[in-house]
Amino acid sequence: MSIVWVGAIRKNAQQDIMLKKLCLGLLALATTTLCESISRDVTTTTVIAAVSSSSSSLTVATPGTPVSPKVLLIANEFEFGYLDAYNFTTQYTGVLFDQTFACTEDGAICKLECGQELVSASQITALMMIPGVDLKKTYVIITGTGGVNPKYGTAGGAAISTFGIQWEWGSMFLGDDLPANFSGQYFASYAQLSPDKYPVTVGSEVYKLNEALVDRFYATGSKVTYEDVSETSQGLRATYEYDAAKQDPFLARCDTVSAQVYWHGNVAGENVEYYSNVITNGQARPCNTNEDDQGRLLALFLGAVHHMVDFGRVSMIKAFSNFDRPPPQLSAYQSRFYVGEGATEPGLRNAWKSIIVIVDDVLENWDSVFDAGIKPNTYMGDIKGTLGGVCDFNSTASAAKGSVQGS
Repeated sequence: MSIVWVGAIRKNAQQDIMLKKLCLGLLALATTTLCESISRDVTTTTVIAAVSSSSSSLTVATPGTPVSPKVLLIANEFEFGYLDAYNFTTQYTGVLFDQTFACTEDGAICKLECGQELVSASQITALMMIPGVDLKKTYVIITGTGGVNPKYGTAGGAAISTFGIQWEWGSMFLGDDLPANFSGQYFASYAQLSPDKYPVTVGSEVYKLNEALVDRFYATGSKVTYEDVSETSQGLRATYEYDAAKQDPFLARCDTVSAQVYWHGNVAGENVEYYSNVITNGQARPCNTNEDDQGRLLALFLGAVHHMVDFGRVSMIKAFSNFDRPPPQLSAYQSRFYVGEGATEPGLRNAWKSIIVIVDDVLENWDSVFDAGIKPNTYMGDIKGTLGGVCDFNSTASAAKGSVQGS
C-alpha cells in the first residue's frame, strides 16, 4: 500500500506545513509508503488517496528477458495514478535506466513512468538500450497534462496532436533590452529579415507525426463521453470569448508546444501561436502547453533513425489541466496562481478514457490493421527530412499580423 498526496491544494503557508506533517505521519505508519507532494495554488480541498499498486510490488524480470509490447504508454508517475485499467506485473531494468518500465503479464501493454522536461530524452534512450526490450512494432502513446489555448479546446478536455513544436529553441531580450517594437521577449533563434520569414533551423524544432494514425486514433478516442469539470470551472470557461473554451470537455485535434520554461498569458500565448504558424508554414494549430513532449519526441525520433522505433507508430494524447491564458476578468498572474490547474484530475481521467479505447482498438485489430502498421498519408518526420520524404512545412510561412519581432 502506498500513500500519495495527490493534491496539495494550498490555501496558506501554515496549512501547507500542516499537510506536510500529516503526510510524514502517514509515512511513519508504513515503511514502503510513498508520499508525493504536488502543490497547486487553488482554493479547494486537499485530497489524500491510497494507492495499492506501487512499483515496489512489481516482479523484476531477469536482465535480458524479452518483451515486445504492442502499446507503450509514456507519462510521469503522478499521471499514471489516474489509470487503473491495466495490471502491470513485471518491471524491466537496465544499465543507466532509473525509471519504472513495467508491463502486463502477457507483455502486450507497457508503461514508462518517465521524468519531465528534456531529461526524459535520456530516460527513453536508456529504455531503448535495455537488452530484450523490442519496441520496433510498438505503438507509443505519450500522455500527460498541459495548458490549453482557449481557441482550440477547453480545460478538462484533451487533445490528439499531429505536430510537436519546440518553443524553447529561440532567443530572448529582457527588461530594457527589449526593443520597443517587439510584442514579446521570445523570437526565432536565428535572425530573420522580417518576422514572417522562415528562420534558419537545426532540425529539432518540429516533429510531424503520422497523420493517418492520428486520423484513426481520433476517430476512436473521440467516441467516449468525458466527465465535466467543477461548477467553478464551468463558470470560468463561460467567460471566454472562444466557442471551444465554452464547451464541455472534449477530445480536440490540435498540436502541442513544449519548453523547459512554462509560460502563461495572452502575450506569451499569442507569441507561441505566431511562432508555431511560422515554423510549420501555417499548418499547426497550437493548443497544448507543456514542458515534456519535445524531449520525449526527440528520443523516439533518434530511435527511429536507428531503426529501434517506428516513428509512424508514435502518438500524443494530452490532457488539459488549465487554460493557457486568462479570461477577460482576470490578469495572467491571477489566472496562473489563483485559478491554477484545477482541471488536472478530470482532464487526466478523460485523456485516459480515450487512450483506453484506442489501446482496445490496437489489440482487437492487431492482425488485420496494426501489425503491419498504418501507412502515413502525408509527410512525417522532422524539418530536415531525416527519415525520408520531402518536408511540407519548412518554407516561408504566411504569418498572421503581430510578431515576436519588430515589424
